Amino acid sequence: MNKLYIGNLGESVSPLDLESLFKESKIPFSGQFLVKTGYAFVDCPDENWAMKAIEALSGKVELHGKLIEVEHSVPKRQR
Repeated sequence: MNKLYIGNLGESVSPLDLESLFKESKIPFSGQFLVKTGYAFVDCPDENWAMKAIEALSGKVELHGKLIEVEHSVPKRQR
């Protein structure tokens, strides 16, 4: 599963903020960040990169003063 859920985002976080964060962390992504209030989604090229993003960013990186959470995105029907 390559789609990631990024949670605990501040209201002012933009797609550009997330794009910069992933680029600084040298984690590739495909497509654009889909940002909603408090959370976002993005696709990684493959499962390896998705796992690296989770390990490198989740609970370890602050964005606009809040520690972000990164995990695999789970479709609504499977929650």
